[in-house]
Amino acid sequence: MDSLEIFIHSWMRWLVCFGVIANLLLAYYGYFANKRFTLFNKIFSHVSVAFVHIQFISGLVLYYNSEITSMFFADMKGSMSNLEVRYFSIEHSLLMLIAVVLITVGSFKAKRIQGDKNKFKTLMIYFTLACILILAAIPWEFSPYVQRPLFAS
Repeated sequence: MDSLEIFIHSWMRWLVCFGVIANLLLAYYGYFANKRFTLFNKIFSHVSVAFVHIQFISGLVLYYNSEITSMFFADMKGSMSNLEVRYFSIEHSLLMLIAVVLITVGSFKAKRIQGDKNKFKTLMIYFTLACILILAAIPWEFSPYVQRPLFAS
């Protein structure tokens, strides 16, 4: 697998985390301070969703070009006992897919809902759930699933 693909995917996670967390802060602030849902909120939400989708596409490229997923599909039953193979082939991928769906649905629902408070509330709910999934599914260096460095040298 190309180490450039891993490098890009690993470092883009920071843009995604920043975008999702910043959106959450804006949504919570807007909701509890009874602020208006401005054009800035709308654009920032769409840009964050775009970063999430780009990250998801880079993840799909990695998934289909990965030695790990090739090993998994070659021997699914035997691969389930290997933590790293199972994590990257099933757990990480599935949790991130659910997070992308939550972010996308939440953003589109917020765009169509009437009332500023309802828009912020919708973003809060969907983005909070997605943020929890993303943070749980990122293969941090301290994670027991990561048996080799994530960042390309």
